[in-house]
This record gives sequence, C-alpha cells and structure tokens, in this order.
Amino acid sequence: MKSKKTKRRGLTRREFMGKTAAGMAAMGGLTLMPRFPAIAAEKPLRVAVYGGFFKKVLDKELFEPFGKETGIAVESQAEPTGPVMLQQVRSAVKAGQAPVDVAIFSVTAVLRGLKEDLWASYSESEIPNLKYLAKPFFRRDAKGRLVGIGALSWYINLVYNYDFIKYQPDSYKAFWDPQHKNQLGLLKLVDNSFLLEITSTTFFGGKKILDTKDGILKVMNKLSEVKPNVKMWYESEATFEQALKTGEVPMGQLYHDVTTVMASKGAHVRSVFPKEGGVLDHGEWMLLRTSNKVKEAHAFVNYCCAPKVQDRVSLALGTSPTVSPQYLTITKKDYENIAGPGPDAAITPYYELYTGEEETWVKEKWREMIME
Repeated sequence: MKSKKTKRRGLTRREFMGKTAAGMAAMGGLTLMPRFPAIAAEKPLRVAVYGGFFKKVLDKELFEPFGKETGIAVESQAEPTGPVMLQQVRSAVKAGQAPVDVAIFSVTAVLRGLKEDLWASYSESEIPNLKYLAKPFFRRDAKGRLVGIGALSWYINLVYNYDFIKYQPDSYKAFWDPQHKNQLGLLKLVDNSFLLEITSTTFFGGKKILDTKDGILKVMNKLSEVKPNVKMWYESEATFEQALKTGEVPMGQLYHDVTTVMASKGAHVRSVFPKEGGVLDHGEWMLLRTSNKVKEAHAFVNYCCAPKVQDRVSLALGTSPTVSPQYLTITKKDYENIAGPGPDAAITPYYELYTGEEETWVKEKWREMIME
C-alpha cells in the first residue's frame, strides 16, 4: 500500500459512528470518473442508506463528490430498519414501482430479496472498478449473475476492559474460560451474533459442521457451555458499550470500529482480532429490479468501488473497506487499525443458515438451547 496521509437498537452502531465521524474524517484524492451531461438534468438517482449521522457522513463524503465528478445528482434517503425496508421494497416491486433505485441491505435481506426476485443484476462490463473489490464482497445469483456489490464492512471482535481483565486474550476460547464467569456481554440473536460460526471455527475446524442439523446441534451444545460466563445477552449495543466501559461487563463481543472510537475517547477498552479471525459482516449495494436508473446506478457503484473513495469513506466512518488491501492508498497502519489482518483472515457468516430451509428450526433451537 502506498503511504499517504490523508448500526440496530438503542444508540445504534451507525449512530455511534456517525456522531464520532467528524473527528475521524480524512479527505483522500478522487478517482477520475466520466461525466454524464445528458443525465444530469433528469431526476436524481435515489439511494437509500442507514439514517442519522451515517447518512450525513455519506452525503458529504460519497454522494456530493460523486455528483460533482459525474454530473449525476443523488437524492439520499434514510432507510428504516432492515425488515421494514425490505417489506417496503417487496411491496413496491410487486406493484412495479421503485421507491429508491439503489440501497444498502444486510446480507440476510439480500438473500431473502434474491428469492423473491427483487433485485436487478449488474452488467460487470459497466463497472470496471470491480477489479479492486475483495472476493467476499461479490454476490451472485444461481445463474452466476452479479446482483450485490459490497458497500462497506465491519468486524465484530472480542473486546475487553483492561482495568478488569489483566491479560490480552487472543482466542475466542476465553469466552469459555471459567475465570470469566458472569463477565461476558454477547449479542443475543443467532443471526447477528454469528456465535455459531465463532464456535464452529474455534472448536470444530470451521463452518462445514454447520451443513447438517446434527452438526448444528453439536455446535449449539458446545456454545451452551458458555452460558455461565454470560452476564448480558444484548440487542442494544449502547447498553453493552456502557457496561464494558464501566467494567460491569468487562468482556464480550462488539463492533471493532465502535470499540476503537471508545478507546480514542479515553475508555479503557481494547478490540482484539482473535487468532480464529474477527467476524466480517457487511452491507451490499442492491439495484431494484423496477428501477429505471440502471445506467446511473452502474456509474454510482463503479464510483463506490474506487480505492480512493473507499479510503475516504472508511476513514470517515471507521468502517472497513471492501476493496482489496493492495489497492488502498491509506497507510498500512491505518488499514490495520480498521481491518486488522484483513478479510482473508476473517470468519465470514454462514448467512444461508438464517435464510434457508432450516431458518425456523435454527431459531427455535437457539431459543431452546442458548436463550433458556
């Protein structure tokens, strides 16, 4: 890499990051893009993103520069929560309408929408900057067509308060250590904690064991052993953030970027990329099947895949770029602060487990074996 200086419920991760973004923002150079003067006078490209301060940062660091470079105006819209947004899109597409043209969706929403034929496919020849994107951030349908493009990513890591935990854990096995009885804060939901993937990778050699019901039950049995150590199963990140900061709950799992910002503001907390890998989750740019802004959408996602644009947005939000590390222009230190060893060393969620035929069964067993 060249050396160049350059979110959910309660106070969500997105809101938390947005409120700190101003202090983290760093402007990078811009990738030259073609202009589209014939398009500029038409209605703007409508893009839906997470709301609040997250949207404000993207307005400044992504949408405005894109409009200046290409002549394509963007009308950004704040999304409601994932399930609500998906339902709105589902109803609109079935009616032949497009409330927005492009939107960020979580992977589980992407997969559900794929089953319902909500998304248009992208023409790869119209997105030359795809060559910079890392492998985990391409989404293809059953026919091999590109339907989702990684917008931004984030890591869920092992975190701890070093005033109360007097060593630096380097493995998720610490969650099972009896010395941490009643000390952990873990995400509550099976499809946002990714604790099944963490457990299978830590104790069973990888996610393949999750391919069968018997394997899933073995993993859940192992995960259930951690329950005596759990003081808080949380849905609101804000609740755990405060408990981690005070030491009431001195260890657990939390977003790396949020924890890093907490530390920069004086909290005695650290985020660790365990040797098994941090959990790499992400959102994807999806083009609605009913949009009539296909050309503009291709120009937009191509712009979003440009390394210098990714640099700027990642530094502003503290999120991890979806571009392969070798193409970034931020310093190696900045990249490691954001993404640790990078996507190739990460645990990637088994999203199909939560959207496939076994979705209901998995959630029922989670409630029975982990939550009760």
